[in-house]
Amino acid sequence: MGAHLRLGRLDEDRTGCCTALQAGERIFVSGLTAEPGGRSEVQFQRVVARVEKALGGCGGALSDVVRTRVFYTRPQDRSLLCAAHGEVFRAIRPAASLTEVPFLPGGANVLVEAEAVRGSAKGRKALDLDTPEAQEMGCAGAVRVGDDIWVAGITAVGPDGAVIAPGDAVGQAREVVGRIVSLLKGVGARPEDVVGTRAFTPVAYVTADTWRTRLPLMHPGHPTAADITVGAVGAREAGILIEAEAVVGAKEGRKNVNTGRPFEEEHHYSRAVRTGDVVTVAGTTSVQVEESVACPFDAYGQTLATLKWIRWGVEQQGLSFQDVVRTRSYVVGEENVEAVVRGLRETLGETGPAATVVGVPALGRPSILVEIEATAVRGAGGK
Repeated sequence: MGAHLRLGRLDEDRTGCCTALQAGERIFVSGLTAEPGGRSEVQFQRVVARVEKALGGCGGALSDVVRTRVFYTRPQDRSLLCAAHGEVFRAIRPAASLTEVPFLPGGANVLVEAEAVRGSAKGRKALDLDTPEAQEMGCAGAVRVGDDIWVAGITAVGPDGAVIAPGDAVGQAREVVGRIVSLLKGVGARPEDVVGTRAFTPVAYVTADTWRTRLPLMHPGHPTAADITVGAVGAREAGILIEAEAVVGAKEGRKNVNTGRPFEEEHHYSRAVRTGDVVTVAGTTSVQVEESVACPFDAYGQTLATLKWIRWGVEQQGLSFQDVVRTRSYVVGEENVEAVVRGLRETLGETGPAATVVGVPALGRPSILVEIEATAVRGAGGK
């Protein structure tokens, strides 16, 4: 059964989410922010203090963190946030990503999301990245705890700090996929063990078709996927950042579910993947099987329609919708955040999973205003 922790802040009460949720030995921490104002690195330190408190409330510690995601809004803050992350996490070495987005809820400049495994500080295996930014951030390229693997946000930046194939998102995607496959092998996994992926693409590169270059990562096991437009993933020439999750031996025991959309088959991904007790749901929108957009330009209606698809994916995998432990919502337009939050609260408020909401400049079609990823763990809802 899952254990929830609430710290009583207004943002958590509005969204109906919890600050952190513990399911088994895993702890999911919501995307947390600090009060607006002041330098971003100071905001980061305040948020990390909240993350640490949340982990402690679930019986964990900062040293148990296996993944961090940092979203920020001001380009000039990237190097400061790299250094601030390194000060906290260099000795822990989680998989990490640092992504620029146009806005965050409440006008915050920095948002931090984390995942941890209790007691994982000893016995984990981590592979380093040889890029200057990764070394400054104190993060690993891949982290393995038991059979579970988290791969950091990988870009095509080389050891010298220069972008390989500058301006060429397709060439960069090919380079990134090769690096991820190498990292997986380094921690004892195979591409067919990948259960979830997400790609963040800067606005300037959204027209590039990188899907075909991802086949070595996608085709073997048809993991979940999300393809999200963002502000930047590093240097101006950097055209894509890809993350992944894998489970050693997933090929032998996984269950993949699809909605029937041809798009899923054409792009070699699944709507929901189950390995053991964990279900990963792809980045989902209100697009229907026949490719029409339900509730076009209506953020609230799309949130409800999207959550229905997520419920369908979770239940098709034999779990209860109450077993959802995390959602991550990408929202177009700051004016639409409240509508998305309302839909999340009305649908998930009773179970209150960990949740992250970030702003993005665009999604797959102009009429789509929200995309949501989800994770569920069998028994987390208490049934």
